[in-house]
Amino acid sequence: MDVEETNVKSIVSRAVECMVAVDHVPYDKKKFVINSLLADCAHINEREIQINRSEKETNDDHETAVPEHARKAGINKIFSAHNIRKGKSEDHDTYNSDSGGGRKSSEGSEATAVLVGAVDFLKSPTIAFVRLAEGVVMDNLVDVPIPVRFLFILLGPYQEEKQFQGVGESISTLMADKKFHEVAYRAQNRKDLISAVNACLFSTKTHEDRNNKTVDMKERGINGAVSLDIEPNILVNRAGLKKEVRDPLKRVGKPFHGLIQDLKIRMPLYLSDLKDGISAQVLASTIFIFFASLSPAITFGGMYADKTNQQIGVGETLLVTSINGVLLALLGCQPLNIIGATGPLMVFDLALYQFAESFEMEFLPLRVWIGVWMVVLGIIISLFELVTVVKHLSRFTEEIFSTLVCLIFIYGACEKMVAIFKAHPLRDEYRYEDENRTEIVSGIIVNGVLVNGTNADGVVVKSYVLPQPNTALLSLIMMFGTFFIAFRLKFFRNSKYLGRTVRRAFGDFGVPIAIASMVLMDYLIEDTYTDKLTMPSGLQPSKPELRGWFINPFGLQVDIPVWAIFACAPASLLLLTLVFIETNICHIIMSKPERNLKKGSGFHWDLFLTCILNLISAPFMTAAVVRCVTHAASLTIVDPNNPAKAIGAHGKQRYRCEEQRLSAFAVSVMVGLAILLSDVLNLIPNAVLYGVFMYMGISAITSIQFFQRCILFFVPVKHHPKDMPFVTDVSTKKMHLFTIVQLSMIAVLWVVKQSPASLCFPFILMILVPIRMFLLPYIWTANELFAVSIHKQYFR
Repeated sequence: MDVEETNVKSIVSRAVECMVAVDHVPYDKKKFVINSLLADCAHINEREIQINRSEKETNDDHETAVPEHARKAGINKIFSAHNIRKGKSEDHDTYNSDSGGGRKSSEGSEATAVLVGAVDFLKSPTIAFVRLAEGVVMDNLVDVPIPVRFLFILLGPYQEEKQFQGVGESISTLMADKKFHEVAYRAQNRKDLISAVNACLFSTKTHEDRNNKTVDMKERGINGAVSLDIEPNILVNRAGLKKEVRDPLKRVGKPFHGLIQDLKIRMPLYLSDLKDGISAQVLASTIFIFFASLSPAITFGGMYADKTNQQIGVGETLLVTSINGVLLALLGCQPLNIIGATGPLMVFDLALYQFAESFEMEFLPLRVWIGVWMVVLGIIISLFELVTVVKHLSRFTEEIFSTLVCLIFIYGACEKMVAIFKAHPLRDEYRYEDENRTEIVSGIIVNGVLVNGTNADGVVVKSYVLPQPNTALLSLIMMFGTFFIAFRLKFFRNSKYLGRTVRRAFGDFGVPIAIASMVLMDYLIEDTYTDKLTMPSGLQPSKPELRGWFINPFGLQVDIPVWAIFACAPASLLLLTLVFIETNICHIIMSKPERNLKKGSGFHWDLFLTCILNLISAPFMTAAVVRCVTHAASLTIVDPNNPAKAIGAHGKQRYRCEEQRLSAFAVSVMVGLAILLSDVLNLIPNAVLYGVFMYMGISAITSIQFFQRCILFFVPVKHHPKDMPFVTDVSTKKMHLFTIVQLSMIAVLWVVKQSPASLCFPFILMILVPIRMFLLPYIWTANELFAVSIHKQYFR
């Protein structure tokens, strides 16, 4: 801001030097870019805008010239002029250019020069916005002798040239807006400019809706202007260098630099994190996320207990979820993340258990050494800032992984319900039988459970849950009842019924209401048996005769071989791959502009902290995508500072998110206390928890663009949405082919997950990155791949 150079060559050179300094323009192309920007060429569109700034009022006078289209050296130029006379409003003095183009401007006007260019050596756009300390006459940029005060430069690849022209016209249009014009002169940083852009887009959209006379700014490339909010590359400060706007995924080359910067940026906001957590919205979110975290913790704990012979069970899962959650909420840089057991990590854990069983080694000590090696790898990643490779995780990989996680949730709920139907099949006549369907001739039955009995073969059956009538049907009703109540109340929030406060209350507490309703129904139906949640009494391991809370890394009953300790190193790399992908996908989702988060991220520090936490984890844990997204969504509210509660440039409401630590901390504490509330939680039927599981999976998968494109397989082309880039910018065949490729990758990952080779699951997952980077460009152009990567939700 306020660059003090007074000649056009120095100004342009300074801006290009900044582009070179941050590796957006190759060094050997520096001279070419400077010469291209300085080249004398006609304007692609000339626009004169007069804005009088006074202390009390501002008057606008617009007159647009006839566009002329020309190119030279790949640079297109757009002109905009602004009258900046201070004091009381006066009549305009005009200036007519010699060219007779019809342009006029008042005395004291200053101009904005917008230079938009397409070159063949850039793969992505780069932007520079320069505000000069004083206006400078630039004859070769502006064909009227008006001092230039602002300079906007946009360079990018040829494939997106038309979009860049629209962006340039949009910048010129933005300078006509009174509020944006005022902010442009007074802005101190990038945030001020972006806020002004958003405000201008909203006011322009509202004006169009009211009068139906203004130009459709979307057709003129306003979407390109909004992309400034996604990834602005350059802002020039007083010294002519890049304004300090940190990119967390940019590698600096200093040891632990990213980790240190995460802490420096986030920790000064600690007090704000505590204050912002005191609100009704946070309370509602805490109750919801408690059940959303408790359900998978119990479900995953039960699955671990079945598959690992009780070496890891519900008690361990709840306790470690609580401890890790508290530490992440207190020490993490992104406290909105919810840590817990996940499907991909369970796949790895169970594959490791099978490996240990096949080599007759103890499972738990192997996990300890994998955790130790994982901490070592975490230190190496932080030392060399290797987290920055996450920028290669495109939406292609993100959608595949997120969909897979959602399918694990949905499949887990359905699988458990099928197990209930197998245990309690529908029959014409129910007899007392054991698990081999041999009739029980004598015994004692308590609450539908055979405590001690003898079958027809004379074999003693000590404990067995007898098949019960109506149990399967009632469980199915409770699972879908929980799902539908929570799902419908989520949308009831935006309905027209009842008052706004009541609707919001129902929407915020939808999941707790659904759980309470189904538990009450089960309580009132006394004559039908249902499978209830089983919590261990007190604080004890699931198999106390085998293990305690602390594991001896050198073996519990048998010494672990030395070679196995070093063999755990490559296994820890596979585990780290899963943790790396899940944690960073959560951060990427949280950091997207539509989330409107203001307090920064924690790519480096949170990954390092997760590696340390997995040293004490049983089971292994990481930031869970579905729970994190659900947590952020439950904390998202309409911005009260926006009086219109308004519809933004894309027809969506403007939101803000309560960024705080108290909800995640309270949820983790409550999960830990759940161990001591076993008598209360044991009243909850397992089918209700399966309904919460299904709700989390389905509510998350419906917001994934991949799922939206899957629906388009069954929608006639004439009914496809006309405002979606993956529909308008990609042919229908190629769009469906892209979806089929993603669907095939999900199928491959699922097969590997279910196969004996599930230990290689992380390796298969990483192959998606080179597939996207090197193979897909042979089938789809850069524009088509960009179109299917734009985040824009259509289906609701």
